[in-house]
Amino acid sequence: MAARVQRDRGARRAHAVARWRRGAIWAAAAIAALLQISCVILPVRVAPGVEGAVVDQTSGQPIEGALVVVRFDGHYDEILPDREVLGHREARTDANGRFEIGALVEPGISAWPSFRTEARVVAVMSDGYRCPPPQPASSSESVRIAMRRALDENDRRDSCRPVPAEKDEAVGYMTAWRALYPKVEQRPDSEDAQQLDRLLAARAAFGFGENCEGPALDLALAPDGRRVAYSIAGARAPEVRIVELRGDRSQVVEVIPLEPRASARRLAWASATDLVLWEAVSDSNLVASPSIFASGQFERIWSAAGPASISSEPASAAGSADGLDDGDTASAIARARSRDRDPAPVFVPEDLNDERDSRWRGRSFVLEQRPNPDTGLPQDDLRVYREDATSYTLALPGEVCGPPGRFGRPQYRIAADGRTSLDLRFVNGGCHVVRTDLEDGSWSALDDVARAGVCRAARRIQATEFRTALRGYTGELESAIFDAGADPAAAYSLEIAADGTTRLATREFSGRALTIAVPRFPIGTPLRKIEVSTLGAGANAIGITNTSGSAARPTLEPL
Repeated sequence: MAARVQRDRGARRAHAVARWRRGAIWAAAAIAALLQISCVILPVRVAPGVEGAVVDQTSGQPIEGALVVVRFDGHYDEILPDREVLGHREARTDANGRFEIGALVEPGISAWPSFRTEARVVAVMSDGYRCPPPQPASSSESVRIAMRRALDENDRRDSCRPVPAEKDEAVGYMTAWRALYPKVEQRPDSEDAQQLDRLLAARAAFGFGENCEGPALDLALAPDGRRVAYSIAGARAPEVRIVELRGDRSQVVEVIPLEPRASARRLAWASATDLVLWEAVSDSNLVASPSIFASGQFERIWSAAGPASISSEPASAAGSADGLDDGDTASAIARARSRDRDPAPVFVPEDLNDERDSRWRGRSFVLEQRPNPDTGLPQDDLRVYREDATSYTLALPGEVCGPPGRFGRPQYRIAADGRTSLDLRFVNGGCHVVRTDLEDGSWSALDDVARAGVCRAARRIQATEFRTALRGYTGELESAIFDAGADPAAAYSLEIAADGTTRLATREFSGRALTIAVPRFPIGTPLRKIEVSTLGAGANAIGITNTSGSAARPTLEPL
């Protein structure tokens, strides 16, 4: 038994010696490898500092107070290619837009010089600017970071991403980022949103876009997005203008005079080169034919193909009705009327369905409305979503006016350049052809006509719609009627002076007429008299006149 125990002890001792020898061999091999690559084992990891400047991309001016975050990484090149995050550092730019972040020194084992470090500017945040993409930094060169201004807060928010830093690293940036992305977003209640939509729709009945007309009467964009035609209420006779869209160099290439009766007809492009006037078919005819044109109510008025396509030359570009005497105007109209007519075309104009993906550029559009704080009327905002899901909002000028067509929204009328939208909007005192830049929101009137629109002065509206549009004001009117001893169930009318002073005309219980002073009308309107009716199916015009009393044409019916 003693001999067996002795043999077991000897075997264990031999096994331990063998393990020790193998460990020594591996250690010696590792030391030899390190000696072969001339590495020195260090107890720290060191990364050089970064300095640079932050500037405005457009102006080149320095941006003061921008928050800059630098990330330091370590790696062993081909030996161990994975990057290891060593830490984050942050700094703010000075008055010259400059920043400086010192070297990073952290405890840890590293084999010098095989262990390499690198730095990247991973985040820059400044009010009013988009966060730029990460940028590598070198200790031997100054970093220059150009920031682009954000279109709005949504655009800025979508461009900024969080920095996955450890605790006590990039504290200021994380605080600023959380302010951009609160944990609980305040979303409007769906019922409140529906009530707001109803209110704004009702208020549009008092606006300029719905109660005024001209000088621009209709608008049609060619299918290829390179030409636009619009009709104008001229000083002597209505006319159609055709414009080649070439950015800021856009010019009128054709002016076609119209007979007064034809001005109520709609414009449409039958192709990229053929412009027509048309009238909508009746419901019975629409069942029998897919065409939106009524038989005999379609007329080609211009073609880019020239005499090969039509029987006579197009009207001269210099033939504006404003510059012709009565005889010349009559002969120009006669020439325009002598062109070929198609008795029963069966097709749909392409420009009424302009949804070409090539001009959308991967974007989608949502038209939103909010109350305009200056007028109380609806303010149109165009929310643009990019292909990468980022978005921004453009405030559209004025109010929608004129016949809307099937869609009537700017996003469905995009020119060939892909960034210009065309629409009819009430700006500068009239309904004009407005082109809007879909990138920065800048706009201008394409028609360049100085004449003001013609507005109706009076309108009848149903009491329920009036209450929906102006609930608070309706309460004030009811209080004034009660205090005056008038009949609260009687219809009444509001007379609005040019300065906004308002008087209410109603009757007493005995039937005697009564006029009382009431608070000022709270929203902007061209109307001078509003009759609030307690009877009837809805609102309707009781007279269409401008403030000087001259008659105006009836409002065009939409498609």
